[in-house]
Amino acid sequence: MRLWKITDKGFEVLNRAAVEQEKKLHDWLERDISLISDDLLVIGREVLTDFNKSIDLLCLDGNGDIVIIELKRDRAPRDVLAQILEYASWVDDLPSERILEIANDYLQKKGTTLEEAFQQKFGTRELPELLNASHKMVIVASELDAQTERILNYLSKHGIDINAVTFSYFRDGENKYMARAILIPQSLKETVMKLSKRIPSIKWTAELLKEQIDKIPKEVLRKRVSEILKFALEKDIFAESFAQSPQFSLIMQNTRGKVLAVLLVGTLYAYFGLNEARKYPTDEVRRGFVEDLKRLNLLPQNINPDEVGSGRILKRRLDDLTDEEFTELLKSLERNLVSK
Repeated sequence: MRLWKITDKGFEVLNRAAVEQEKKLHDWLERDISLISDDLLVIGREVLTDFNKSIDLLCLDGNGDIVIIELKRDRAPRDVLAQILEYASWVDDLPSERILEIANDYLQKKGTTLEEAFQQKFGTRELPELLNASHKMVIVASELDAQTERILNYLSKHGIDINAVTFSYFRDGENKYMARAILIPQSLKETVMKLSKRIPSIKWTAELLKEQIDKIPKEVLRKRVSEILKFALEKDIFAESFAQSPQFSLIMQNTRGKVLAVLLVGTLYAYFGLNEARKYPTDEVRRGFVEDLKRLNLLPQNINPDEVGSGRILKRRLDDLTDEEFTELLKSLERNLVSK
């Protein structure tokens, strides 16, 4: 990339800045990720994977999907490509509760939580109950060779959500400038995603949920999901979810904080950790809810709510419970979520 300054005498080519400026890019992107995209929220830096390697920046987009940002630095093109694909293989299996822990550990140092930061960043959009339905990869570099561009275009053409952003630095006396170029235009990426038939997120209203519940083949699960939905609507503790798969949330009647996500496949996710404490009217209520879940063998007996960042997927699905246990679960929801 070249940059010209317009003068009275014509055009003057600006000099490229020193290579060491690239070392500062990591800090710049963490402070202002809009240098890459306005639709990103940084949720981690130098995130350690199970392979004992660190992702430069981990982000969420407005749909709750993970975006991996990896800086090329002085590595060979093949090395950085292999690295980001390895990170993607780790992210692919990353559950929502682990993402919440990573994000809240990082964001707590900035005085906020993931839910607060997400709503502040994306406005009216609420944080999806289950995150990481899909993921994207972005390589950041000062320049790319033709071979790397060819490989990235090939992967993107075949439905792999990968892109590259290059930044060039220029000097004009004491003034410094930076220019950005995106390898694969958004219009082309949208066309590829349509061809790959990615499912968009849906706002799951009570009416839509009832339609989906009627389609659940297993009778026990169908009846129990229907009963919880009816209970939530009657007690004014129902909240719509914005997600790809049908689901809804149960909220505290007084604080309106989400404390339980119910998926129509029977999976339950409870928010009860330290970062979720403000959702409960008192800490006694939060601890009481956790103890109820332990008694129903939905949480490990040794779990301590003060040692958990956000929450957990519960150990058993709705259709795994006995009739007596399901009745006790409803009683616990009324005891803990409904105001007296």
